[in-house]
Amino acid sequence: MRRLHSAVAVVTGAGSGIGRGTAKALAAEGAKVVVADLDTAGAERTVELIEAAGGTAVAYRIDVSDTAALEKLADDIEAEHGPVDVVVNNAGILVGGPILDVPLADFERIMAVNTMAMIHGCRIFGGRMVARGQGGHLVNIASMGAFAPYRLGTPYCVSKAAVKHFSDCVRAEFAPHGIGVTAVCPGLIATNLAETAEMATLTDGQSDAVKVVVARAMALVAMDPDKAGRIIVSAIKKNQAVKPVRAEAWLSYGLSRLSPTAHRAIMRVATGPELERLGRAIPLPEKGFRS
Repeated sequence: MRRLHSAVAVVTGAGSGIGRGTAKALAAEGAKVVVADLDTAGAERTVELIEAAGGTAVAYRIDVSDTAALEKLADDIEAEHGPVDVVVNNAGILVGGPILDVPLADFERIMAVNTMAMIHGCRIFGGRMVARGQGGHLVNIASMGAFAPYRLGTPYCVSKAAVKHFSDCVRAEFAPHGIGVTAVCPGLIATNLAETAEMATLTDGQSDAVKVVVARAMALVAMDPDKAGRIIVSAIKKNQAVKPVRAEAWLSYGLSRLSPTAHRAIMRVATGPELERLGRAIPLPEKGFRS
């Protein structure tokens, strides 16, 4: 079991959702948490919540797709707070739509944020952990989409599949240095990811239909981000390689390994054209999405 008390932990995208939940859970274990997010107000709110619960945290503004800024963040944190023990590469965006119609700029943007920023985060902070020689832990937030092919979700699924496989590879490479790597693959978590999604070339009605279905599901059954954060921290302490979060993620992960053909068929039906019809039949919940 990895001890987190007094550890310095960095969480990107910690201004809301899973990032905020993970930052709070790390602080509850006694870690000093660096809350990094492009949304300054969100990051500062996370710090307020942590401090109100008796924890220690500090907010930094960062665009994770800016590699030079990520390098500077690592330097600044080490200079001001000491060597980093845990990094959670959580920041991410969602782009969807018919693959032939997704603008190249949108595809490049999601790969820059979801995949390349994660790679640079592991390279930059992992390199410092190796040089220090005292181990550490890297967490990369993938998705159930890493192994479950969604219709109209190709850009997102591809970016997250890369996160999961990269994590598997770098885990083997960093193991001799005492550095653990965990790929977290959440299912339905109550975040604002779908609300802020870009759905290329879909009509307003089609886009709204997708968001209605997701909003309704979140309002009814999605996991609270704080609970997801506690599960992620448990995976860090146990040094687990892959951590699906929620029953649908576990089932999808197991089926993708047991019978890939059946898994693809199920996902094709589950995310097929009927989604739009279903969306029209379900009213938006009054509270909408949770951040």
